[in-house]
Amino acid sequence: VLPTSMGMRFKRLVEAWAQPRKQQLVGKGAPLPPWERLMGQGFSRLLETVDPAALPRHGGDATTINVVISLEELRKDLGIATLGYDETNGTTISAAEARRMACNATIIPWVLGGDSEVLDAGRGSRFFQPIQRKAMRLQRKCCQAEGCDMPPEWCDAHHLEPWAAGGKTDLKDGALLCPHHHRLAHNPAYGHERLPDGTIRFTRRP
Repeated sequence: VLPTSMGMRFKRLVEAWAQPRKQQLVGKGAPLPPWERLMGQGFSRLLETVDPAALPRHGGDATTINVVISLEELRKDLGIATLGYDETNGTTISAAEARRMACNATIIPWVLGGDSEVLDAGRGSRFFQPIQRKAMRLQRKCCQAEGCDMPPEWCDAHHLEPWAAGGKTDLKDGALLCPHHHRLAHNPAYGHERLPDGTIRFTRRP
C-alpha cells in the first residue's frame, strides 16, 4: 500500500515503459494484449533499466543477482540455471533467459568444485560498453527486427553470435532488439538471421 501521491508517480513510471509497446501494436493494427500484461512488461522493463550506481548498497553489492550455470548447460537450448547462491533450493530459469540477461549484465566467471566449493573467481566484465550502445543506436535508429519500429532507447544490445559460443563484442556482431524480439532471439523455438539490409528476420522452427 502506497500513499496516493507515490502510487500515482509509480503508475506513471510503469505506464511510460508500457506505452511504446502499446503504440507499436496499435500502429500495426495488431490486437492489444490485456493492459495488465502491458503494465507487467513495463514494470519489468523499468527494473531492467534502473541505474545500479544510483541505488543503495545491498549486502555489499548494488542489486547483484547471481545466476549459477555450467558452461555446458549455458550452451544447451533446454539448459537450466539457478538464481541466487543455493543450487539446491534456488529458483531456476532457462538457459535462454540466462543468456538474455547476460547481454545486459556484468559477468563474473566462477570456478566451482564438485560440491559447489568456490575454487576461483574472475573479474567482472561488461560486454557491450555504453559507447558501443550509443553507436548502435546512432546507426540503427530502431529495433532491427523485421517490421519492428521500437525506438532505440527502448532496445537491448544483443550478440548475434552468442558470447557463450565465442561471439565477439563488437559493432559488427551486435544488434539492437526490443525486449520482445530479444526474448525471441534467445527462445529455442525460433531461429533468426540477419538480412542484407541489416534487419533481423525471425522464423519459428518446425
